[in-house]
Amino acid sequence: MRNAIQRLALLPIVALFLLPAACHRTDGRAEALLNNADSLLTANPDSALRLLEALPATTELTRRESARYALLLAQATDKCEKPLLPCDSLLDVALDYYDDDERERAVALLYKGRLEVEMEQSERAIGFLLEGLEIIKKFPQEIETRKYLFSSLGNEYFDARLYEKAGKAYQELYKCCTTDKDKSIALNSLASFYAVTEKEDSALILQCKALEYAQISKDSAMIATTALNLSVEYSSKEANDTALYYARMSLQWLPGNKNRSDYHANIGNIFLDKEERDSAIYYINNRR
Repeated sequence: MRNAIQRLALLPIVALFLLPAACHRTDGRAEALLNNADSLLTANPDSALRLLEALPATTELTRRESARYALLLAQATDKCEKPLLPCDSLLDVALDYYDDDERERAVALLYKGRLEVEMEQSERAIGFLLEGLEIIKKFPQEIETRKYLFSSLGNEYFDARLYEKAGKAYQELYKCCTTDKDKSIALNSLASFYAVTEKEDSALILQCKALEYAQISKDSAMIATTALNLSVEYSSKEANDTALYYARMSLQWLPGNKNRSDYHANIGNIFLDKEERDSAIYYINNRR
């Protein structure tokens, strides 16, 4: 799940060598390592994380290097789908270093907000995310950071049942999307908003468009997720044959390392609605 206990046990040591007391220049090795980790973040976040976690506790960092280390570690940890809790005190180092006129502060606030989401501190999470959005307005070229801020904010509003605010955040998220996969993700989120606000026809249209973008992107996990959402939507309309078509598509595209429980349960429920009990029992009993 996103060996947290071992990493937490190391936090006091890590935080010590990142304290602002180390203000003089280093010999350049730390900066070279940080640059290397930065270059790996997008394509190989697991390699970036291993590099950062291997930074010796004896390495003396400047305040600037400490703050940058904190941001890179948070980004790599998040991309590897690991818990952000071990980054908590490190993100505080970054927030203490970066000012409101620096885009890095918005990045620190993004991951601080996501950390608070993990801690189930919704109000604090929303506060950090909104502060990050205020800062990122000063940097119109920073589309990626803005995108992640709106995505996290929309999801937090949605989970808090603040649906109108969630819908507005998802609309802003869509404006930030440049890739087909990102557009599919944003439209899936918007479709969820329309579904819970009883605008089923709009939800269905957006889900179909989301599947188109997912297929263009050729991202199998995204295709599987979007097809599953479409299946659930059609099932709610009692269009069971269409629901079953998309349910089977979702299973076909689901990567082998992904949990199939929800997908099998969905098919089982559709067969129950079709009163085909043997097929329903088969899928419900194979939820793995």
